[in-house]
Amino acid sequence: MRGIIFLLLVFLTTSLQAKAISVVSDYLVNDTLELIEGTSKIYSIRLQNPSDYEAAIRLDYDDTLMKVIDYREVYNLAPKDTAYRILFNVTAPDKLGIYRASYTVSEVEPAGGGAVPIRLKINRGFYIKVTEDPNKFHIDYDYAAYIAVALVFLLYVFWKKNKARKGIRKFKKFL
Repeated sequence: MRGIIFLLLVFLTTSLQAKAISVVSDYLVNDTLELIEGTSKIYSIRLQNPSDYEAAIRLDYDDTLMKVIDYREVYNLAPKDTAYRILFNVTAPDKLGIYRASYTVSEVEPAGGGAVPIRLKINRGFYIKVTEDPNKFHIDYDYAAYIAVALVFLLYVFWKKNKARKGIRKFKKFL
């Protein structure tokens, strides 16, 4: 029993020395960024290096929906740096829907000082919900088809009534 307690205390004290890179991102309700079609918005993440050594970080991201402002191949984070900001320009496509955007932050070289070097990789993502522009006029083609069928039907009925009236007039002229 004493051995188990001693091992737990050793693990607890060594875990206090564990420091790793981390990523902090902007808060999004339900992890969803809402954009109006064709517009763009800035989304930011912050890289943090709480260790006593410099860290080299690589950023990989999905470039179909977003672009990094001031992109670099490798980001060098100073020791104890807690606020290195990376800005994404997220652009909504013209088609309505919900899209997934993701990025991966990984260590190029593990920070020194540890007995076992581990290269960390953090993969995060969020959803982009594209909504209609309320200032534009939108046509719902399903309703437009129903309206067109109704107009054709009304024109047909009107034409039949007019044709029937012309027939009665001709009959009266004949008498």
